[in-house]
Amino acid sequence: MGIRVQDGDVDGGGEVTAPPQHLVFAYYITGHGFGHATRAIEVVRHLVAAGHDVHVVTAAPEFVFTTEIASPSLHIRKVLLDCGAVQADALTVDRLAREVQYHQTTVVPGESILKTEAEWLNSIKADLVVSDVVPVACRAAADAGIRSVCVTNFR
Repeated sequence: MGIRVQDGDVDGGGEVTAPPQHLVFAYYITGHGFGHATRAIEVVRHLVAAGHDVHVVTAAPEFVFTTEIASPSLHIRKVLLDCGAVQADALTVDRLAREVQYHQTTVVPGESILKTEAEWLNSIKADLVVSDVVPVACRAAADAGIRSVCVTNFR
């Protein structure tokens, strides 16, 4: 995987392929269920295969990633930053309970979380923050001066 650059000569010179750049990704994945984690595995696998370091930040079990990707370029950081949905049963979301849990896990410690995450992102020298719907990740990235992108399949 290289970067293709058009030669700027007026005689229409050929294309040049630049060597791939090593990047450091911080990939925040909600720990609610396994759906987000299993979807993100394919993205993480391709980033690692391309020679990049990927720091996965999630409350999902570590084995979900390490059984699929065995690489020293994969780093797992277990932390709860998003409570996900609170469900009364397999099909019913308890919206009020979710709001209470979100307030306790994210809103109350908000400034502390943002400071910790921004410092951590700078400590790993992250080039890009990817978030599979962990909202605090994008704000922490902005506070750290790092670009971010959200990846999901919700409409």
